[in-house]
Amino acid sequence: MADDKKEEQEEAAPKSNKMLLIIIIVLIVILLGGGAAAFFMMSGGGSSESDDVVMDSSNSPAIYYDLKPPFVVNYSWKGRQRYVQINLAVMTRKEATITALQKHMPLVRNNLVQIFGAQEFDALRTPEGKEVMRQAALDDLQKILIDEMGEEGVEQVLFTNFVMQ
Repeated sequence: MADDKKEEQEEAAPKSNKMLLIIIIVLIVILLGGGAAAFFMMSGGGSSESDDVVMDSSNSPAIYYDLKPPFVVNYSWKGRQRYVQINLAVMTRKEATITALQKHMPLVRNNLVQIFGAQEFDALRTPEGKEVMRQAALDDLQKILIDEMGEEGVEQVLFTNFVMQ
């Protein structure tokens, strides 16, 4: 009688292992199939030409453009002559913005020199003063681009070097 029970257990063990293996394989196949379906649905498998033409500018890569040569502005502070040298770059996502900036560079440089020269030397020594000046430069560049292109094109104005003497 003990031998009969032992034989039943030995026969049941391989069947349950086979059944477990089959269930695991079926689950893996289902998961892989679902993952592949989700990938193709999310990637937009068959994009048409109209989808390519209408691009969201927030998905475009950033383009950085250095405004060269550096801006040099002089200040009179406590009876002494002081200088500020500013290397400036702009960030945009459109080549047309860079082209417009290059075309109107004399106007851009004039306005930025005016903005930089109107600042107080003491204020420029603080991070807040630099931020106010950076924001004023951004606002002015956007105004120029709206007047010339009909749209804002510059997202950020960046000080890549800022030297005060």
